[in-house]
Amino acid sequence: MLLTKIKNWGNSQGLRIPKSILKQIDVKNIAEDDVMLTVDGKKIIIEKAPKKSKLMQRFSNFDYEKYLKENKSDRVVDKGKPVGRELW
Repeated sequence: MLLTKIKNWGNSQGLRIPKSILKQIDVKNIAEDDVMLTVDGKKIIIEKAPKKSKLMQRFSNFDYEKYLKENKSDRVVDKGKPVGRELW
């Protein structure tokens, strides 16, 4: 257990977390590793976030709603004849 103080950091509050604590949750590169914060009762839990796949990283800035608005189409797409027990 480590006792620390919460400090003002701009308009937010912050904690300095020692490298030894981050190492215990496998955070090695603070510039690249994300963490998840959750609240459980009166506890703040910090966990290393799962890494995104390369594909998800490429689409991280993709705005699906904007894409749909900009690419409206009334075309009909033929998906072929049913080949099983599809309910069409």
